[in-house]
Amino acid sequence: MRRLTVSAAALSLCVPALAEMRITFIDAGQADASVTQIEQPSGEPFTIVVDGGDGRSDIEDNLPGLLVNDPTVELVVLTHPHKDHTLGLDWLVNSSTIPVGQVWFSDEEQVSLDQYEDFLAGVASRAIPISRPAESVHQFPGFTGFDLRVFNNGRESPGAAGEDGNNDSVVFQVRYRPAPSMTVTALFTGDIEGEQDELLVQQFGSELRSDIVKVPHHGSGELFPGFPVAVAARFAFVSSSGTNLTFRHPRKSTLDLYDATAQIFCTYDAARRKRDFTLTVNNAGDISVTPVQPPYFVWVTTASGSLRRRTVTP
Repeated sequence: MRRLTVSAAALSLCVPALAEMRITFIDAGQADASVTQIEQPSGEPFTIVVDGGDGRSDIEDNLPGLLVNDPTVELVVLTHPHKDHTLGLDWLVNSSTIPVGQVWFSDEEQVSLDQYEDFLAGVASRAIPISRPAESVHQFPGFTGFDLRVFNNGRESPGAAGEDGNNDSVVFQVRYRPAPSMTVTALFTGDIEGEQDELLVQQFGSELRSDIVKVPHHGSGELFPGFPVAVAARFAFVSSSGTNLTFRHPRKSTLDLYDATAQIFCTYDAARRKRDFTLTVNNAGDISVTPVQPPYFVWVTTASGSLRRRTVTP
């Protein structure tokens, strides 16, 4: 297998040179979107789009460039149907010409949201296979070097029924094998909160351990403290602007739990600039992240109990 090489010309054109595995965490503001590409012997990687952000620009401005060597998205995962995860996927299936192989979703039955219904209508009109994935290990015929393990496929946590849907998020792990005796893992968590965090830890314990984690629910304070401990990630990515005055994510107390083992990356900096982060895994299993994390915003609980925004300098 070849090692990662990135030419200056490719960088200047914003055209990615594929690593053996590449995960792009897209700055979607107070929303979620990421693209994982796993190189294959054919030269066309297996591409997974997880959530689409809250606007067309989140995916529309990024995905075509990431697919320059790969015309197809093999798998789309909508972790749950809130608009900050769905709107960009609406563009993907209704407005773009990008082929999509299949869709996983949590199969929400009690949600009535226009953007979710538009997404489902687009999937149906293009006859894209869609399913609630089994909670098991998934392999894909014709593709090698990885599998996906689904820990949660929705509607399991006590109190998770209804239109909120955060705890119903699809939670799955990419298990990439750059060599027969080596595995690098990435955990995608949607917007799960404390009840589902705790249930997953009770069910799976150390099986949740992952090298890379997408921090649940934009770094919300609604979490089970044992979840970051069980995951024990080396790299933790937070999709949050830090500027939303309604939700006030991410919380410093939450990120401190991940910081015990992981380097923290937040997709919006304290200068209010978007930051798309690219994590690469080469064929020796080495992990790198670009760019370097600049200062970013967190919310801190003061002595009076109020929340104040603070700047963290890595």
